[in-house]
Amino acid sequence: MTDLEDDSADPLRDWWESPLGQCVLKQEKQSFRNKPAHFHGYYQLQVGIEQDLFPEMTVPKFRKRMARSADVEGLNESLPFKSNSLDTLVLCHVLEFSSDPHQVLREAERILVGDGMMIICCFNPWSWWGLRRLFSCKTIAPWNGTFFGQSRIKDWLSLLNFDVVSTEKLMFRPPLKSEKWLNRTVKLESYGQRFWRIFAGVTILVATKRTIPLTPVTGRWHAGEWFPKKSLVGKPATREKINDSR
Repeated sequence: MTDLEDDSADPLRDWWESPLGQCVLKQEKQSFRNKPAHFHGYYQLQVGIEQDLFPEMTVPKFRKRMARSADVEGLNESLPFKSNSLDTLVLCHVLEFSSDPHQVLREAERILVGDGMMIICCFNPWSWWGLRRLFSCKTIAPWNGTFFGQSRIKDWLSLLNFDVVSTEKLMFRPPLKSEKWLNRTVKLESYGQRFWRIFAGVTILVATKRTIPLTPVTGRWHAGEWFPKKSLVGKPATREKINDSR
């Protein structure tokens, strides 16, 4: 996809096949399965991961995956789809490994229809995962990516006319390589959801594309509207008129 992705595509793909990568994908897929309402519309696209993370739905959908060895090939910064053509877009850890994450979001805004849904999965820098990346070799996947905080991504989405409607935190276990230790620390998931959600390893943001302008359009101001018309105002009573009436 991008230059960074070309250099790290094989190592990153191998990492997703590792016990730790599979653990992340399993939790993300389970999260999607629990919230099928976020996957609305007929045309849906998943970008970044070869594995199919779409939830099962009874109504048929036109679903495609854009990644190496997937259904569609293309650049994340120049998505090969027409403007206003997709109902749901899933970005699975795309921003972290893109050389221009702002352009990725701009392209997402372009291809989504009004009120379309965008689901973003990203690693949290304020967690065990961010700490591991800080002390890891930056040439090894996935630590060669750039982890963005939730508040920064929300700011980017706001500028592009998106409303964040839902956030979810996943993966409270430390990024351990061993499948044995991953299984032993499974109880940390329930503890993390209750006590330290801010330190989750993965954040899922669900945003919808607004169809109204950011600022309301106001009418032209007319000075006369602030005052009643002359025909509606009675003449003030004077002292002479009061005396004459007597």
